[in-house]
Amino acid sequence: MRGLSFVCLWTIGCGASAGSQATTARVDALETRVATLEARDTPIVVKPAEPTTVDDKIAQLQAKLETLQAELDKGAAAPPPRPTRAQLDENRAYPVPLDDSPAIGPAVAPVTMVAALQFPEPFTHRVFPTLVKLRATYKKELRIVVKSFIVHPRATMSSAAACAAGYQDRLARIEDAIYAAATDQGSMRELPEAELREIARALRLDLKQYDRDLVLCTDAIKRDAAMFQKLGQSGVPGFWINGRPLSGAQPLESFTRVIDEELVKAKDDKARGGSAATYYERVTNKKPNPYQ
Repeated sequence: MRGLSFVCLWTIGCGASAGSQATTARVDALETRVATLEARDTPIVVKPAEPTTVDDKIAQLQAKLETLQAELDKGAAAPPPRPTRAQLDENRAYPVPLDDSPAIGPAVAPVTMVAALQFPEPFTHRVFPTLVKLRATYKKELRIVVKSFIVHPRATMSSAAACAAGYQDRLARIEDAIYAAATDQGSMRELPEAELREIARALRLDLKQYDRDLVLCTDAIKRDAAMFQKLGQSGVPGFWINGRPLSGAQPLESFTRVIDEELVKAKDDKARGGSAATYYERVTNKKPNPYQ
C-alpha cells in the first residue's frame, strides 16, 4: 500500500511469535487488497490518521477496503447506457431517390420498390427468386429499382459489375453467376475485375457499354451508401416499397402484403386525378396532389 509500511518499530517485533506472525500476515493481506483496489482507476483519496496499535491498523485497513469496494461496486452497477439505433417505421414512406439506377419492369408503375442489395451476399441470393416471382405476379404494377449497399468492402467491384449488367437487363443472370463464382471454393471470395469481365462476356453483354456503366455504377455505390445510411439502413438486403421499409430476405407474403396495400393507395390517388408519372415522387416526398 502506498505510504504505509511496517517495520520492527511496532509491537510486532522482528523476532515475533507464531501469533504475531499470523497478525502480520493478516495486515499484509489487507494491505495487498487495498493496494489492488487503489491501483484501479478510482477517484477515491483516503488519508487516515496514523494508527497506534496493530489492531487499529487492521481496523483502519478494513474500513478503507470496504469504502473502496463499495465505490467500485457502485460504478459497476451503473454502466453508461448504450446508444440505440432508431427503428424504421414500416408504415412511413421515406424519401428514397431513384436517380439513374437500373430498373426492372415498366418505367411508370403504381408501386416502385427500391432494392438495396450486395453482390455476392447469401441473403441477397436467397431473396432474388422472390423478386423474380414478384415481377411475374405484378407485371405492369411493379417496378424494381436496384441499388447497391455494400456491407463487405470486398464485394464493391462485383456489386458494380451487377449494376452494370442491370442496365442490359441481365441482373438476375449475373447475380446467380457472381454468387456461383464467389462460392466455388466453399467460402465467399472476392472476385477480381478481370474475372467479372469474363462473366459479363459469358452472358453476352455489350462489353463497351459494360465498361462505361461500370464507372457510373462505382460512383453510384458511393452516392447510395451515404443515402441509405442517412435513412437508417444497416444491412442487406433492404427494400423500400413506395418508400416503406422492409428488411431482410423476407418470404413472398411479406412483400405482397405491402405491395397490395400500396396498390390500393395508388388506385385511390388515380381516382382523385393524380398523375401516375409523378405518384412515386409525391408519395415519398409527401407532396400534395396537384389535382385534388
